[in-house]
Amino acid sequence: MSSADASARRKVSESLCFARRLTVTSTLLLPLIAWAGSAVCAAQTIAPGEESASPLAQAQAELEHGRYAEAEKILRERLAGHASEVEARYLLAYALFRENKPADSLKEYTEAARQRAPRAKELETVALDYVLLNDYDDAEHWARYSLSLDAHNAEAWYEFARIEYTLNGFQAAVDAFQRALELDPVSVKAEDNLGLALEGLNRTDEALAAFRKAIAMQASSQHPSEQPLLNLAKLLIDRNHLDEALPLLQQAAHMAPGDWKILAQLGRLYSEKGELSAAREALEQAVAIEPKEASLHYQLGRVYKNSGATEKANREFATTKDLLGTPSSSPK
Repeated sequence: MSSADASARRKVSESLCFARRLTVTSTLLLPLIAWAGSAVCAAQTIAPGEESASPLAQAQAELEHGRYAEAEKILRERLAGHASEVEARYLLAYALFRENKPADSLKEYTEAARQRAPRAKELETVALDYVLLNDYDDAEHWARYSLSLDAHNAEAWYEFARIEYTLNGFQAAVDAFQRALELDPVSVKAEDNLGLALEGLNRTDEALAAFRKAIAMQASSQHPSEQPLLNLAKLLIDRNHLDEALPLLQQAAHMAPGDWKILAQLGRLYSEKGELSAAREALEQAVAIEPKEASLHYQLGRVYKNSGATEKANREFATTKDLLGTPSSSPK
């Protein structure tokens, strides 16, 4: 490396400060595995050719097996006696991210960046730390930075697209999901989420096609996702194609029996078909799973009212009002 390159890298490293806004909200978002079922696909690794002490190898093994707290313990013990060991600090930052400790993770990334400029994969995790902090503007910034260093990472394009989608940048999300699919043509989640972004642009015919393609892509999978089935069914219900939507929701419910969103759509579909008993059963199950979701109580109240169970309906409407925290009257 030339002296000019080394100087440039030092300047980049010194200028980075990932933890510049660490006002943590009272409730952090769940790790991205709960958001469309994704997360960083693999633990960050020590760069090829670099020497790694035995504790780092042990920590890497713990990370790869999902034992994040154990990895944190090993890395903190290592850093207690070797505070300047930058690869250990980067791994600690990643372990903290996987433990859903984004503020702590960002502080470690900031400290590590003083010693070595972060790589693209590390910046990808910085972006996801900000997602966990519900700070999507900073998440977008660092995701872009990561992609500027490595534009051939399908997972990074997928995560960037999800950030853009959350920011209502639907066209940017479409472009990024399409880029992810160019790099990984068999990514079901990218195809499925492409459909959601297209739906956000009111390009519903294209969205339907994307959802159908995602379902076809996972036809031979041993672990298919229920999400494209749910997303396609919702759009079909919007178009009043109830008979086509029903088997999709039934299949999705079989895959994920504890998913209240699937049960809510089943309740909606059965209500539209006038099958109030089935609607009530689905919505009662959904409320039992997610009792603090106001929309479920409202839906169930409507079903009770249409079934003639006025007292039960009024209780559900009162619960809806309490959960929303705003005055409301029972729907007519």
